[in-house]
Amino acid sequence: MVREALSQMLERLDDHLQVTQARDLPEALSLLATDSGFSLLLLDYNMPGMEGVASIGTIGAQYPGLPVGVISGYLTGAEVEPLISAGAIGVFPKTMSGPALMMALKLALSGQTYVPWSGDLGQAAPQAARSPADTDLPDLSARQLEVLGHVAAGSPNKEIARALGLSEVTIKIHVAALCRKFAVANRTQLATAALRAGVKPIGDTAG
Repeated sequence: MVREALSQMLERLDDHLQVTQARDLPEALSLLATDSGFSLLLLDYNMPGMEGVASIGTIGAQYPGLPVGVISGYLTGAEVEPLISAGAIGVFPKTMSGPALMMALKLALSGQTYVPWSGDLGQAAPQAARSPADTDLPDLSARQLEVLGHVAAGSPNKEIARALGLSEVTIKIHVAALCRKFAVANRTQLATAALRAGVKPIGDTAG
C-alpha cells in the first residue's frame, strides 16, 4: 500500500515521471538487468531482501552510474551516515510531504547528497528539541530569498550567478550567510531547511 501510494503521489506531482514498482530487492535487480533506462533506484530500507549498507554497496558496484536513494521511516542519524558513505545519494524519510520529497529527490539527482533533518527520522529527538531552522524562515533580504529559492531547486552557484547577474563569489557569500542564518552546516541542509520553511524553488534545473 505504501509503495502504491508513493508511486501515485510522485507521478501526480510530475507528469513526465514514470515509476516502475518492485515488491522486493530481487525483483528490483531483475528489472535493472533487463532495462538500463532507469534514472533513479529508490529502495525502502525495510523491503524484503534489503540488507542495508551491504545492498547499497553491491548495487553501486554493479551499476556505478545509477543513483540509489533510500526511503525509510525508522532510521536514526547514526544509521544514515553509513548509507551515504556506501554510495546512497540520499535518505528520504517517509514523513516528508509529497512536494518536499519530490524536491529532495531532484536535489539529490542534481549532484548533491540529501541528508534528512533529525526531526524527520522515525527515532528522532522530541519536537521541542528541533532547530528553529526546521520550520521557521529567518529574516532575509530580497536578494537572499532569491538565492535561497535557487538553492532549494538544487541549482549550483555558477547557474545562480548567471540567473541573477552576479559573480559566483557573491553567490558563495550569500550561501554562507544563509547557512549561518538557518544554523545549518552545508548547502544540502540549507536546501532542506528552505523547503521545510515553505520557500518556493526557483529555476529548477533538476527536471
